Amino acid sequence: MIISRIDKLNKAEKVCRRRRTAGRMLIVFMLLMVSVFSLSSCGKDKDEEEGDIVFTFAKNPISLGEVYIYAETVREDYELTYGKDVWNMTITMQDGTKENMEAVTRKDIIDAIVRVKVLNAISKNYGIELTETEIATEKNKADIFFNRLTDDQLEKMQITENLVENVYCENLLATKVYDKLVEDAGIEISDEEARETTFYDMFFAFYSEDDKGNIIEVTDLRKQEQYNKALQAYKTLVSPVSEEGGNIESLSAYYNLEYSKYYTMTPKEIKEEFGEEIYDDLYQLDDGSYSLVIETEYGYHIFYMKYLTDPDATAARKKELTLAAEEKFFAAKFPAWQRTIDADYSYVKSVNMDVYNNITFK
Repeated sequence: MIISRIDKLNKAEKVCRRRRTAGRMLIVFMLLMVSVFSLSSCGKDKDEEEGDIVFTFAKNPISLGEVYIYAETVREDYELTYGKDVWNMTITMQDGTKENMEAVTRKDIIDAIVRVKVLNAISKNYGIELTETEIATEKNKADIFFNRLTDDQLEKMQITENLVENVYCENLLATKVYDKLVEDAGIEISDEEARETTFYDMFFAFYSEDDKGNIIEVTDLRKQEQYNKALQAYKTLVSPVSEEGGNIESLSAYYNLEYSKYYTMTPKEIKEEFGEEIYDDLYQLDDGSYSLVIETEYGYHIFYMKYLTDPDATAARKKELTLAAEEKFFAAKFPAWQRTIDADYSYVKSVNMDVYNNITFK
């Protein structure tokens, strides 16, 4: 898996962030470095021709074929997820600038390869290596990938089966090193930090919309009618003969409440969406309980608290936040490791774009 530097993409461009991982966007093989050529059962033959070189890192040439293996996996993944027009998209970067999707992806791929190389280089410092079983598994995966390539791809990109196997092994070794590094960092996210709350908002609106989407405020008489309906609904919900929380959606349908629905949100999102007072009211509820009828400037609300701390949503967010924190920790350490291994490398100066441009995405 390649961790992309694209953290957030423009929703209007139909390209979304994947956490805080995720999310992040580039997905190739495993996670992320001297090369694993020393693994005699899963490496490159010394007499194998390198072919055209895209760049050199730590005195090791990175061939066009090696870069193509990463690029082809990214291309397939992006087009499957976002469609073939993804390469024509312009995306908004974290600093607000806009860049072409293909240009950003090209750099991400090279960054990912450098990351793999660095992690492989420091693997010995942690006593990490691949087992024979792991090597065999990666070779099988590599064979599947290799056999999907056409003769034309193999010839033009100078790809051999050994090269594909080596890339897969390097990525797995990099993954193991990365996992060890972040495990040793001891990063923990609490349930409180990751909390996601699931509740239902039964909403009797003060307004409606005309055919053009303009807001039409209701009369005082209509407001009173809405309030009476809200009170009636509340009494029905808390009636001893009602199943706890079971009627709120059907009651909303009965009253034609088009804006009523379940929400799963963080405390911060609740404050931003509903305001401080509603936030305070919600967090005074217990699981399975209802609020009183609450008036806001927009209408009357009855809130049903399903989960103050939603177990599934909170667990998922905890994982996302943990991955993001681990990546932040790693990103802070990585530049020093890279400089130690190859202080002269830079994307602009080191990459031969004339060779790299032989790989196309459209």
